[in-house]
Amino acid sequence: SPIFIAHSSQVAAVALVGDGLRPDVARHVAWLKQEGWQVGILSGDHQTVVRQVANAIQIPSEQAFGDQLPEDKVRMIGQSQLNSAVVVMVGDGVNDSAALAAASVGIAAHHSAEVSLQAAPVYLGRPGLSGVIDLLQVSQGTMRNIRRNFAFSLTYNLTAVGLAGLGFINPLGAAILMPISSLTVVGLSFWPIRLNDPNTRS
Repeated sequence: SPIFIAHSSQVAAVALVGDGLRPDVARHVAWLKQEGWQVGILSGDHQTVVRQVANAIQIPSEQAFGDQLPEDKVRMIGQSQLNSAVVVMVGDGVNDSAALAAASVGIAAHHSAEVSLQAAPVYLGRPGLSGVIDLLQVSQGTMRNIRRNFAFSLTYNLTAVGLAGLGFINPLGAAILMPISSLTVVGLSFWPIRLNDPNTRS
């Protein structure tokens, strides 16, 4: 970002200030895109800078927006949610707090401003995007467990009701089978969730 230094109303110098990209960002963005996520940038930085960053991590220029005010970020998130899209917002600054609160899931990055921590329901305890990927994988694994448990419970109970209706299960057998069903569902809930390391992806 350019900073103009003036003296007596005349520009005396121009300083360029910027943050370097983390070496793992491009790899993690590629993993997210491979998993079907659309990745974009909403930033208050100059549009030229934002496009350069987007180009470096393979984000299309039409999904990289610079010169964004806080209300602009909220508006764009709202437009994405009109299509029933799940919008995940990752931010760390004061200007991100409103967008973090408006998103389907707001994630405050490591060392975020305090107001961002208050606005976002999720906080990353370590720098980088690896925590975001872990969060998404754990969420997906949890939903798989829930669907598997629901399918097992429904199948188990429908089968038991059918057998009881045909007279193959007496009340004592039903009393024994019911806690077995519950214990099995609880046991399946402890099924480990496998995390795929983006570093191993091509």
